[in-house]
Amino acid sequence: MRKEWPLLIGAVTLIGLKTTHLLDWLLLQSATLILSGLGVLSLLILLLAKRVASQADQLAEKLGEPIGTLVLTGSVILIELALVSSTMLSGESNPTLARDSMFSVLMIVLTGVKGVTLIIASRFQRSGIAEPLQPEDMATVNQSGTSTYINLITTMSVLVLLLPNFSSDSVEANFSLPINWLLTFVAIGLYAAFLRFQTGSYRNLFLDSNQLELSATTQSNAFHSPPDQEDSLAVRGVLMAIGLLILVLIAESMGKLIEVGISDLGLPSSLGGLLVGLLVVAPEALNAFQAANRGEVQRSLNTLYGSSLSTLCLTVPAVLLIGQITNTNVILGLNPMESVLLVLTLILVRPLSGRVSELDGLMLLTVGLVWVSLQVVS
Repeated sequence: MRKEWPLLIGAVTLIGLKTTHLLDWLLLQSATLILSGLGVLSLLILLLAKRVASQADQLAEKLGEPIGTLVLTGSVILIELALVSSTMLSGESNPTLARDSMFSVLMIVLTGVKGVTLIIASRFQRSGIAEPLQPEDMATVNQSGTSTYINLITTMSVLVLLLPNFSSDSVEANFSLPINWLLTFVAIGLYAAFLRFQTGSYRNLFLDSNQLELSATTQSNAFHSPPDQEDSLAVRGVLMAIGLLILVLIAESMGKLIEVGISDLGLPSSLGGLLVGLLVVAPEALNAFQAANRGEVQRSLNTLYGSSLSTLCLTVPAVLLIGQITNTNVILGLNPMESVLLVLTLILVRPLSGRVSELDGLMLLTVGLVWVSLQVVS
């Protein structure tokens, strides 16, 4: 428990932000003081994210893959859904909120985080190997599982973010009510089927090649662990969930602070959502980096692709349902520039073979950098 000091500091900070007027006071100060406050809170969030990633790593070791990474992905997506839903129910009407949230998560995860992950994994894989490299020296992934992920992400991205722009049964970039209900059913049903296969008969498709023999032993130990180990798993799961909740609530509280700080610097307000998105996905990013630094490329990709897929499959039904209940218009289709960037990203993340290199990561980082630059100048 002595390692949980970031959790304690985060809880105290969150209570202070929610029960005092510290944020209101800080909003009235100079830009320098506002940016200093942002820096301190961002550092605290990164400390929390590092601890959450460590807890997720320990759970993954105990539960085995791919179940271990599903724990982290499930916790994060539930909190993301809660934030989006609360904003729709209590905030100003924003018809593009869900679309912007999903697109931001996809671009952050699939370009920035995955790009860095591939670079880390490639350098780990070739450490101590004389150049020039041979194909067998390159970092490898389980291509069958990776292709399954990418196919599902591509399918849902096109159905949710691109196809609505070409729909003729709605005035704006959305579908009519019957098509929206069908899209909801397809998204939930497809995700449920995927989880069933991922944790069942197709489980080995989502493991690193060198983990296939170890998986049976790990799974047996996970299901036949003594009571004290089961209690340890439960405690770690609860601590991870609490850490995630505190992290995301602090990031949400920073929203106005980020908005004021960005406006004082003369930057577009769209960067506010980008910064909050970066802080929210920090636990998954750190978890992916830690796994890649150990050469566990497939575990990293399970985390990243799982986050993207769950965002697409679960956010859409939630916002469509809330929009229908509150009679709020929901726009799903991306604008032309974002559509082109999304298509390019989906092409680049599709593996042509089971091997990856630093160049693959650099290409993804380039797309991510261009996207962020367009956010700044738009």
